[in-house]
Amino acid sequence: MKEMYCWRCKMIVPMLDEKEYAIVSSLYGQGIRGTKEFREKYRIPLEGVPISELFRPVREAYQQMTGFDEPHENAIMHHRISIYGPPCVACGKPLRTPRASFCVACGTVR
Repeated sequence: MKEMYCWRCKMIVPMLDEKEYAIVSSLYGQGIRGTKEFREKYRIPLEGVPISELFRPVREAYQQMTGFDEPHENAIMHHRISIYGPPCVACGKPLRTPRASFCVACGTVR
């Protein structure tokens, strides 16, 4: 775990390393499968599925790993160190991707 700026959240958040992300990603996949199974079992349209409950393990695992209470499981899925680039040499924010050619925050060319 490492605290970094998240472009989507527009704040510094705990980012997961690959080992931590593998755990959370597995739980997320189980939540997706659980949603599908729940809908099929009870013949419920998507709007009737308690999504927040199916993805609770994702949020709880993230909070246990980081100490940060992130209420949105989709946000957790982009809190992964490896999807961001190195810190900008000028402003220090991580580049949006490992292949980014410039910093979106300050315009510094990489």
